[in-house]
Amino acid sequence: MVSPALQEKLDQIPAAPGVYLFKDVVGDVIYVGKALVLRNRVRSYFQPGADLHPRTQLLVARVRDLDFIVAESELEAIVLEFTLIQKHRPRFNVRSRDDKSYLYLRIDLREEFPALYLVRQRVIANDGARYFGPYPSTRAMWDTIRLVRRVFGVCQRFVIPAKKTLTGADVGALNPVSRRIRMRPCLDYHLKRCLGPCAGAVSSDEYRRAVRKAGDFLDSKHDFVLKQLRQEMERASAEQRFEHAARFRDQIAALERTLEEQHIVLSEGDRRSPHFEADAIGCAFQEDTACMAVVQVRNGRISGQDSFLLTAVSGVSAAEVVNEFVKQHYQQATFAPRRMLLPYEIEDATAVEQLLAQRRGTKVRLETPQRGEGRELVRRATENAEHHLRVELERESAEQRRGQEAVGDLQKALALPVTPRRIEAFDISNIQGTNAVGSMIVFENGLAKRSDYRRFRIQIGQGEPNDYAMMHEVLSRRLKAAVSGNVKFAHLPDLMLVDGGAGQLKMALSAMESLDLQLPVAALAKEHEEIYLPARSAPISLPEHSRALHLLQRVRDEAHRFAVSYHRTLRAKEVRESVLDGVPGVGEKRKQRLLSHFHSLRKLREASVDEIASTAGCSQEIAERILAALTGDTTT
Repeated sequence: MVSPALQEKLDQIPAAPGVYLFKDVVGDVIYVGKALVLRNRVRSYFQPGADLHPRTQLLVARVRDLDFIVAESELEAIVLEFTLIQKHRPRFNVRSRDDKSYLYLRIDLREEFPALYLVRQRVIANDGARYFGPYPSTRAMWDTIRLVRRVFGVCQRFVIPAKKTLTGADVGALNPVSRRIRMRPCLDYHLKRCLGPCAGAVSSDEYRRAVRKAGDFLDSKHDFVLKQLRQEMERASAEQRFEHAARFRDQIAALERTLEEQHIVLSEGDRRSPHFEADAIGCAFQEDTACMAVVQVRNGRISGQDSFLLTAVSGVSAAEVVNEFVKQHYQQATFAPRRMLLPYEIEDATAVEQLLAQRRGTKVRLETPQRGEGRELVRRATENAEHHLRVELERESAEQRRGQEAVGDLQKALALPVTPRRIEAFDISNIQGTNAVGSMIVFENGLAKRSDYRRFRIQIGQGEPNDYAMMHEVLSRRLKAAVSGNVKFAHLPDLMLVDGGAGQLKMALSAMESLDLQLPVAALAKEHEEIYLPARSAPISLPEHSRALHLLQRVRDEAHRFAVSYHRTLRAKEVRESVLDGVPGVGEKRKQRLLSHFHSLRKLREASVDEIASTAGCSQEIAERILAALTGDTTT
């Protein structure tokens, strides 16, 4: 039965392309979808007698509200849909299970000595730098970094310091970590993993040429890089620069050894066809998890293979899962292949081709090969997906078994009335009472359940460091939310764990008593890893090898990490805002413009007055005030 308020919104939906968001009873977004005609697609969910899949019936039954955003085209709707899925992570959308952990490599050629930076983000920034990835496997990423550094000598995380007066030989002789002047090259230089820009051992032009080659290699332009290296080796040899020629020779040998390990999958004649550059996608499914394997073919060779786990696939057709993966993955990927070989035809193929063609600059084709080498590549990708999914599920099963065993040991060790399947841990983070925050993390059956993590911005005692009162506030707010019927806090724990000793345990008991609740509670003191329990005058200690103790330590440490990360976020925001807010002539728009362009106060501090003035759209005088506020120079 559709409510009057929901029916009113259904009547208002236009017949235009766009994105729709379904919300549940508490206002959380539970599904994001896109449509060429919003009115037809959204209203189809709520038609009486509609033939809906059981999964879709469950979704519709939970919808209490909806929003929609009109787009200019289906292409724009796909981009907007991806952005909203990344933002809300709706439970009914097929999505990457662990995309928060994906890493990219970043190279900014605008720097004097560009370096390899590791960045962790969901959407590639449009900041003029080159990005490579995503890397779902950290092992594969570090293998790539080691190869690039060994072959091309590119620095990792080289930092250009704030402007200062340097003399002669000191120019460029800068430590990439401490920013102090270096009198000799770093260890990486002696290990032949770095060209030595930190000690002036290489010119900026020569180093940048090496960085460009590294970027081309990361883009899988292996033959192009080898051709360049051979030309430079011959030129150096002709000019009798034999040390340089030997270095190019060693680079060529290292790259050729790497390429020999890649399987040739196409004949020499086929490499001149569009087949030479393609991504083949395979998929495997088990219950609510899917694995998508992407086999990358470049220059007739399999140059790489990545595997991605998806969740919320139960009840979704294989073709639809592939459709959602392709839309999401290739908006995060840094490279669009000329051809994409799929196991199933997908609904949004035309729009995806247009999207990738815009990024690539040339035509991109999505194909579903039925025979030949293309079909063989898809079969190989499917086998890789099945193997990776099987290994991953076996690993998770072992982790779950160990977690359940640790939970059982914990019940015996603490003499708990029930098995502590759900453990909630709380911690406080502040500096002298400022930016005080509390964290609540959840473990179920011995494993972290991050969807139930909660953060609290403490309201009392700001400026007064009283950890006991702060813990009492956090626990009281959590328990009051459960008593009042807040669905986000509806599940009460089998064990509450607070970080601290007898004092913090007393605060937990007081918070429960004020609401007439009785829950198992314990406190874990970090200094001697002693456990404080109610009605026990002395703490108990568990053996160092105890699985129960290890579980409590993991839970406690995770609560501490979560609290500290939130505290640092608030503190950094306060510093960023307070410094710029105190500058006359800098309003909210100008402040946001500066932070969006420079990304950090450090980069803003290193900018020139002219750069700040042009970015902020302000006078030289205001730009000088901004720089003075950042550097602490009050004479300006």
